[in-house]
Amino acid sequence: MATQHVTTILLAEFDIDQGSTLAHQYPTDITSDNHVLAELMLPDGAHLRPADWTIFFLNQAKPAPWNGNKALTDNVQNPLLYVLNLVRTNHDASIRRGASVKAMAICTTHQYLHVYKPVLLLALENYFKDPSVEVLKTLYESVNSMELHPPELSPYERMILRSSDNKELFIEKFEAATAGGEDTPAKVDGLGIVVGQTPLKGKDGTGSTSIAATSAAAAAAATTAKNRDCQFYETKVVYDGIKIPIRVPLSINPEEVGEFSLIKLITTFSPASPSPNSHPFHAHLDSNGANTHPIMLLMNALLTGKRIIFLGNGHPAGDVANFVLAACALGSGSGGVLRGFPERAYPYTNLAGIDHLLTCKGFIAGVTNQLFEDRTAWWDVLCNIDTGKITVSKDITPMPAQDGRQYDDTRQIALFSGQPVTQGNGKYDNGDNDFMNDILNAIQAHYGEMVIRAKFQDYVSRFVQLASLYEEQTHGQTTIGLNRVNTPESAKYLGTGLVFLDESSRTREIQANSSRIEGWRATSSYKYLQEDHKAWLTSRSIKCMDVRRVISLLKLAKTLSPQDVSTLFRGFLQNISTDEQIIEFLSSLPLSQGGLFCVAYGLFHPMANVRNDTVAFFNRLYQHPTGKVYIKSLNRFERNTYERLAREQSLNEENSNKQNHYTRLSASAGSTSSGST
Repeated sequence: MATQHVTTILLAEFDIDQGSTLAHQYPTDITSDNHVLAELMLPDGAHLRPADWTIFFLNQAKPAPWNGNKALTDNVQNPLLYVLNLVRTNHDASIRRGASVKAMAICTTHQYLHVYKPVLLLALENYFKDPSVEVLKTLYESVNSMELHPPELSPYERMILRSSDNKELFIEKFEAATAGGEDTPAKVDGLGIVVGQTPLKGKDGTGSTSIAATSAAAAAAATTAKNRDCQFYETKVVYDGIKIPIRVPLSINPEEVGEFSLIKLITTFSPASPSPNSHPFHAHLDSNGANTHPIMLLMNALLTGKRIIFLGNGHPAGDVANFVLAACALGSGSGGVLRGFPERAYPYTNLAGIDHLLTCKGFIAGVTNQLFEDRTAWWDVLCNIDTGKITVSKDITPMPAQDGRQYDDTRQIALFSGQPVTQGNGKYDNGDNDFMNDILNAIQAHYGEMVIRAKFQDYVSRFVQLASLYEEQTHGQTTIGLNRVNTPESAKYLGTGLVFLDESSRTREIQANSSRIEGWRATSSYKYLQEDHKAWLTSRSIKCMDVRRVISLLKLAKTLSPQDVSTLFRGFLQNISTDEQIIEFLSSLPLSQGGLFCVAYGLFHPMANVRNDTVAFFNRLYQHPTGKVYIKSLNRFERNTYERLAREQSLNEENSNKQNHYTRLSASAGSTSSGST
C-alpha cells in the first residue's frame, strides 16, 4: 500500500477472570507489553460510562543523549505514534456482571488523529456485533485507502493561514495539487512578481510563474474557491459501504495534537479572585513572585521541564487527556516555536504505567486516580481540574543558586537593581500579569481559540528572543537568535533582537526572567531549538534584516528618525521580492493583528521617497496571491490613500516617459538637420 495513514489497529477487552487484556494487534504487534497497553485502553472507571474517548502516545523516548529519558528508541524505525482510543460499555443481562467492555484504538503518525473518530465509532459497533479480527482488517484497509494529498504549506504559510478566517487563502496551491495528481508534490514556488520587471526567480534559481500564468491559475482557482474552505483538506473514508467525510486541518502546528481547547485550560486554572501563592518560592516557577498567575506558573513549569500531572478524579480519561494536549500547545507556543513536548506527554496514564512514567524527565501526564495527589514525590506540579488549583509539590527539587546554596522561602532575593527584597513583598516586573490580563479580557470578549493561541505563540517567541539577549549578555554568544554575526547586513536596518522603550527596561526584563531562562536552557526543548535555529539560518529567505524587529520599530514609528524610516522602506523594496521572501515577511504580520497596518504608515510619511517606496512595495505585494489578500484587508482610509498615490505615481511615470520620448525625438531631429547642413 503506497500510503500508510494508520500503522496498527488495537483491540482490548475486559475479562472478568483475567482483567484488562489486549485481544488483537493488527496487522502486526507494536509492543510486547500487552498488559500496560490494555490498561491504557481500558481506563479507570470505564465501566461506569457508556463511552469514553482516550488519547495516548507510543514511542515517546528519543535517541538524544541530552533528553534525560532512560528508554531510547530509534525515531526513524519507531516514530512517535498518536493513539486514538474508544472504549464502550454495552449492558447485557445474559453475560457475567451484566456488561461487556471493549476498546478499539487507531495508531497513526498523523497529529490530527481526531478526524478518525466517526470511522472508529462504526468499527467498534461492528466488533460488538461480530467480534473477529476481520473487523480490524476492514478498518485498517479502509483508512489506509483514503486519498490524502493536501497542498504542502510551509511554516510561514501556516502562520498566515492561522491568522485569517479568509477561506480562499492559498487556493492556488489547491489547484496545483489537483493538476499535479497524486504523485506530484503539491508545492508551488516562484509566484512573486515585481511590477514592471521580468518574472523573478525562486529560491532554487528556476524562473517564477509569469503574470499570465498566475492570472490564469487565479481565475481557475476563483471558480473552485466558491465551494472550498482552504483551511481544510476535504477527503473521505469508505468504510463498510459508507462514505465518511474527513476534514483535515491545514493550519495546525507540529506540536498541536488532536482536539483541545487552550481557552478551557486557561479559564479552568484562572481563579476569579486571585490570592498570593502559598508554596515556598521557586525561582523557575514564580517569575512574578508570590503573585505569579497560575497559568504563568504552569507555563514556567512546562518551559523548565518540571514533572506535571493533570488530575481529574473520577473524570473520563478523555477530559484529562485534552488538558495535557492543551498544555503541550501552551508550552511550545501553540506548537509553532518550541518542540519536544509530545514526546514527554502522557495524555492518559494510570498506576499500571507508573514505572515507565517516572523514568521520563519532565513528563506531562493526565490521571484520574486520586492516589497521585498524595504521592508528592512523583510530581513537581499538580493541576486539579475539579478545583482549578495548581499545587507545587513540597518535594520539588530546589533551584540551586549560582554560589551553590539553595533558595528557600525566607531568604532575601536581589531584584533588578541588586537591592534585597523579601520574597513575597517584592514587585516582579516582567509583564506576565499584564499579559494574562490581556488574555482573560480577550476570552471575556469572546475572541476565538486561534486568536488566543496566536497570543501565546507571540509570548513564547518573545521569551526565546529574550533568552537570546540574555545569552549574549551573560555568556557572550547565542545559538538561538539573530545577531550581527549571523546577520551582518542587519546593521544597515537598525540591528537585531527585541525592541525596548529604553535601556533600563531592557535590563530589568532580562534580569526578571533570568532564572527561568537558565532553567529552560537545561531542557530538551532548548536543545531542539538550537538545532532548528541552525537549520533556519541556512534556509531563511530574508537574510539581511530581522523582520520582527523592523516591524516592532514601525509600531513605534515616532521614535524613528525620518532617515531611519526611509532606510527601512527602501530595504523592503530591495530585499523582499521573491515568493519565499514575501511569504516570510507577511507571516510576521498576522491578519488578526492588523496585517499591513504598521507598514501602511509609510503612505502618510512626510518624505516623498518613503511614500513612493511604500507604493512600489504595495504594488509588488498586490501582484502576489497572498499579498493581494493583505492589501485588500487594509482599512478604507489606507486603501484609498494607496490607490490615490499609485495613480499619481503611474501618471508621473507616464508623463516622464512621454517627456523623455519627446526629448529623444527632438535630439534626433536636431542631429538630422545638422547632418543635412
